[in-house]
Amino acid sequence: MNISRRRFLGSSAAAIAASAGFSTYAGAAFAAPKTADEFIDYDALGMADLIKKGEISAREAVELTIRRIEAMEPLVNAITTRTFERALAKAETISTNTTFAGMPVMIKDMIDVGGVRRTDGSRMMLANIPAENTMYIDGIEAAGMNIIAMTNVPEFAQLGVVTNNSAFGLSRNPWDLSKSTLGSSGGSAAAVASGMVPMAHGTDGGGSNRLPACTQGLFGVKPSSKRMLAGEAGGVHGPFKTNQAISRTVRDSAALFAHTEDPNGPFPTVGAVTGPSKTRLKIGFAPSIRSGMAVDPSVTAAQENTAQLLRDLGHEVVDTSIPVDQGEFFRNYNGAFLGQFGAITDQARAISGAPASESGLIDPFTASLIEYGSAIPSDVQAAGLEYLATVPGLYAEMFSDIDVLLSPVMPFTSIEGNALTPETQVNDAVLDLLQSGLAYTASANVSGHAAMSVPLNWDPESGMPIGSMFQAATGNDKMLYELAFELEQARPWKDRWAPYSVRYIPV
Repeated sequence: MNISRRRFLGSSAAAIAASAGFSTYAGAAFAAPKTADEFIDYDALGMADLIKKGEISAREAVELTIRRIEAMEPLVNAITTRTFERALAKAETISTNTTFAGMPVMIKDMIDVGGVRRTDGSRMMLANIPAENTMYIDGIEAAGMNIIAMTNVPEFAQLGVVTNNSAFGLSRNPWDLSKSTLGSSGGSAAAVASGMVPMAHGTDGGGSNRLPACTQGLFGVKPSSKRMLAGEAGGVHGPFKTNQAISRTVRDSAALFAHTEDPNGPFPTVGAVTGPSKTRLKIGFAPSIRSGMAVDPSVTAAQENTAQLLRDLGHEVVDTSIPVDQGEFFRNYNGAFLGQFGAITDQARAISGAPASESGLIDPFTASLIEYGSAIPSDVQAAGLEYLATVPGLYAEMFSDIDVLLSPVMPFTSIEGNALTPETQVNDAVLDLLQSGLAYTASANVSGHAAMSVPLNWDPESGMPIGSMFQAATGNDKMLYELAFELEQARPWKDRWAPYSVRYIPV
């Protein structure tokens, strides 16, 4: 690069922007320079290091990120709320002694950030502005990250395998704009895959960090239950939901993990994990799940390739089975929880004075899912809860024989972006699609153990990424991070970019 960093960051003169038709924000123009983004190869820690050295400022990092957003957002639609003014102001106050030194980050629109709109992807929540951060967001900001936007989700995360809602629209996969980002952290993953930010926050209540990471070539983590700082108001943990990151590199995720662990939680803190372990693991390989849909041949081939990589690295790989049956699990899961969303309809009626389905406040899909759940008898709910209480024991027994479980993240490479829409009505076929998408991931949330999706393969025909899921016993998060570092060294993925990204679209 002949252009200097300072010249690159200062290249958006207002006069040039006006004459060229570039967009502006808050009176400052951000012109797309005629060079590629000089900083695209830096992860969050790499950019933080530049800030600490004084080679760029935290404010310049925010301005650069705004340019990236303005270039990519019209293509992928990843964002619900921009917090640019907040980020520009905070950039002046964040200490360079923090780990991330003011590096911008995006937050999934399903957690409270004080003073920032939280919508959960719903028209009913468009005026909802929490007064305070959750403890988890406090941890993110204490680590020196600067929140620049909130990211798109399915309405109340219910659409599951497609990130779409009538409030903000469909998020698109940067690897193929016709494909789904999956969900529910689909907007966060699309923001990272398109290069707007190197890392974004996500929540995982049934696979929501792992599924979007799988189909967008990223690293996505679900920590052990209650390992992290509380993500709900009042210091409460969701029953199945955990908070962590979707990122381009393992080290970014590991560094954020260290800052957002709960020191008063049920496990000793892991602290900073910075590289692989020399310990060789016994890894159980389960290429499918009982009573699940047939796995796409490309997904099967990818997991077999991953298994061979593990053998080449000296790990022992043995055949094993996922300890739940897909049909039995979801019969009970649906029975236990689909009847518990009535509060949403009550709130919609209270606001509008009309039934939820006629209120215009919630999407037809959400309304039909709630209606479906309302018909579930109380004895079926009780039986579902009784079954789910056995799931942690099933996994604990499996992990008593192996260190790590390898499986697909999902049985297909992706699905069409319009496979489900906010207007879709719930029926058995729709539930089958949702359950097939969540088949490999959701039981980990019920069990509470740690899991991650690692981008180790790409489909040779479609070019789409195919993640591999690794799971370890509850509390063994460090083991997974160490394995992730080893896999990243053996088969690096950071420089594999989606075609619709700032790598190929200058900003």
